[in-house]
Amino acid sequence: MNEVLDAGEDLVTWANSHRNVLILVGLAITVLLLVLTVRRAIKGGRPDRWLARLSFLVGFAWSGEAMWEVATQRLHLSHVFAGFAFFLFESQMATAMMRAERHQALHHHPGKHGRSVWLIATIAGAIAAMAGDSPVETVLRLVVPLLVAHQWWVGLTGDGTDRPADAITWTWTPRRILVTLGLARAGEHDLTTVNRERHVRAIAAISYRLHSTPWSWRRTWCHARLRRLAMHADDEMLEDARARVERVWQAAARTRPADAEDQALAAEARKEAEAARMAEAEAVSWAQAASEHAEAEASRRVVLEAEVEVHRGQAEAEAAGRAKAAAEAEAAWAEAREAELRASRLQGHAEAAEADAQRRAEAAEAAVAQAVQARDEEQRRRHEAEATATATDKAMTREARRRQAAEADGRRRAEAYTALEAEAASLREQLSESQSRGSRRVRQRTSSPREQLTLDGVPIPDVTGVGPATVLEVLRARQAHPDDTQKQLAERVQVSDRIVRLVLAAVERSALPAGV
Repeated sequence: MNEVLDAGEDLVTWANSHRNVLILVGLAITVLLLVLTVRRAIKGGRPDRWLARLSFLVGFAWSGEAMWEVATQRLHLSHVFAGFAFFLFESQMATAMMRAERHQALHHHPGKHGRSVWLIATIAGAIAAMAGDSPVETVLRLVVPLLVAHQWWVGLTGDGTDRPADAITWTWTPRRILVTLGLARAGEHDLTTVNRERHVRAIAAISYRLHSTPWSWRRTWCHARLRRLAMHADDEMLEDARARVERVWQAAARTRPADAEDQALAAEARKEAEAARMAEAEAVSWAQAASEHAEAEASRRVVLEAEVEVHRGQAEAEAAGRAKAAAEAEAAWAEAREAELRASRLQGHAEAAEADAQRRAEAAEAAVAQAVQARDEEQRRRHEAEATATATDKAMTREARRRQAAEADGRRRAEAYTALEAEAASLREQLSESQSRGSRRVRQRTSSPREQLTLDGVPIPDVTGVGPATVLEVLRARQAHPDDTQKQLAERVQVSDRIVRLVLAAVERSALPAGV
């Protein structure tokens, strides 16, 4: 422990001897940190938070330096113990701040931790003020911790706080003391309102004295005073003063306890008020229903007006079309009259050609009638052809569907027939094999063993479940058609694919020559 104390003493001595250099280094580091902090704050978009933290650090450093001077110069403590005191109050204050912020986030008020911050700041400021050499320095050292606490408190409670469950209300506060002494008024008042209220109160007081004093000289003085006040008052101010005086005279009667008759009247008045309230509610509901009906009627009228506008536009368009048609008819009529005049002038010349034209017209009418009849006949034939083609298409479609269904059914039947044939062939092979085995057993009992079948002098292998004759036929088919597949070999021998696969596997196991 002594070695640690000696090392601390040596470190402090070295720091005192290089004090100027350390101050310059500290200032450079502080400026560098300040520049980095400002840059980061500008990039983050919240420079006030970083500036607040910087002010906290400066305030803590100022308070810690005062604690150092008090511990070393006033109390003459060791530099090691002074180093602990240097950070004592600042660490406690920072801890209380963090706890208060956490409590604010959870319960919307700092709680007792916020009061602890103010208490620690007050004590630290009082102790730091003892290191001051002048009244100005004393006040400055006292105020700095309080300013740090105030800055933190304003940032913490800027959005408002909730009152805790165990909150109290002070009976006497600076505001209440000022209101009680008449030096302040509750609420917000401008100079005009305050002057008007004072004037009305003075008129009411003089009027009350005028009507309540028994002395004539007092009444004369009140009359003169009231006339002087009325010179600077308006009608509303006089009415307000009169209402206050009447309220004073009626105060005893209005504060008298109510008897049974008054209570009955009050109950009846309450019933009437309740009935009036219900009638008002009904009237309001009826008015709302009427308003909704009126709105619906207005919307319907708007729709009808829109339809009327559409019809009006259509009528105007039709009228314009009719006017155009009338103009065209007038023009045609004028042309017809002109033609009639020309025809009347040429009537003498056209009488000879009229008969010919009439004959030609009759011939043309007959030709037109024949053409119309031929056209009707052609249309009838075309309709019949179209109906026939439609019926034919439908019949062809049904026939194609039946053909597709028959082909599908035939394929299914062919597949089923092929499967049944394969199964029958397999059953025949098994039956022949079982018969051959039975006959072979009988021959073995009665005669000597049968002769083994061979292919090109090479005995054929025994295949379980397949007769030797079938094996010989499969091997001969393979020898005759070496490029055929197992399915093709099965079709040639009229056996199943499984039998061909068993025979070929037995041949491979018996290691017969490749040509077999």
